[in-house]
Amino acid sequence: MSPETTIDERFDEIVSALRAEMPPTPAALHARVVAATATPSAPPRFTARRILRFAVPAVAGLSVAVALVVGLDTAIRPPSQENTALARDSAPAPETLVTPASGESGAAQDRAARTLAPTQSKSQSAPAAPAPSGSRAQDYNATIVLLVDGTEELSGTTQRALRTTRRLGGYLVSVNYTTPEPGAGTAAVRVRIPVSRVQAAIVEFSELGRILSQNTQISDLQQPLDEVTRRIRRLERNTARARGAERERLLAQIASLRRERTEINRRAAFATVSLDLTTHAPVEPAPAQGRLGRALDDAVGILLAELVIAAYVLIVASPFLVLLVAAFVGSRAYRHHADQRLLEQA
Repeated sequence: MSPETTIDERFDEIVSALRAEMPPTPAALHARVVAATATPSAPPRFTARRILRFAVPAVAGLSVAVALVVGLDTAIRPPSQENTALARDSAPAPETLVTPASGESGAAQDRAARTLAPTQSKSQSAPAAPAPSGSRAQDYNATIVLLVDGTEELSGTTQRALRTTRRLGGYLVSVNYTTPEPGAGTAAVRVRIPVSRVQAAIVEFSELGRILSQNTQISDLQQPLDEVTRRIRRLERNTARARGAERERLLAQIASLRRERTEINRRAAFATVSLDLTTHAPVEPAPAQGRLGRALDDAVGILLAELVIAAYVLIVASPFLVLLVAAFVGSRAYRHHADQRLLEQA
């Protein structure tokens, strides 16, 4: 036997002995090796990560698109009737307002029914009030709103207005003095002034503070006064021919009409002046926004509303999100622990 043959036989014996002594492969390790070497299956088309990667930009884009659509609709659409009415109410009051009384001539109407509503500073001269008619009975009403500084000036101005009223031959009808908080208050003074001196009273009242508004209204009383006078004369003629109960009834009607005529003459003899004092400065109306400004405001409002809704949904769903995250982390930790134990057993 050659030496080469002896070596080959011994090599075969060694290999056979090594194969006989090889430890058996655990079934779990064999299964993992088979799974690792197997052809990987195609990944699922829709996963949570892919869905979130697509959904978050889509929702954000949709929110911005809705806000832009609302803003463009506001910019294109003309202002609503409510906004138009608000702008009309905040516009300055007209300088003249004619309220004619029936039966007056055109010149008498223009003279007897004018309204002034200027706004000016205290340093400016008081606006001229319409003069009452010297030939017709009229109901003269004037309203002046003044701004004063603090409650001390409010009290002093009220007292000066009352002294002016008495000096001009008038009298106080009512006064409402209110100071709801320190340094702030209002006073509503209503007086009656002889109609021949009402213009002087308005000028003096207007100098007591800064004029915020002034309104003068004059309505005619001559026509109802003439009508009452004619009825009295007609009843007096009938009374001369009447006797007994009929005469008494006519005399009672005449007395009632005479009282009515006296009341009309009293209204015509004294003008009513309302003086409103306040310490609150008027709030200047905000300038009207253009279409672009309204569009931006609406778009920002929509975005803020969407953010509020998203925050509310997130707060409500936060417990469920915490549970999902905890379950995902726990599952990953368990699989990692199982892999470590399997490798240690191998």
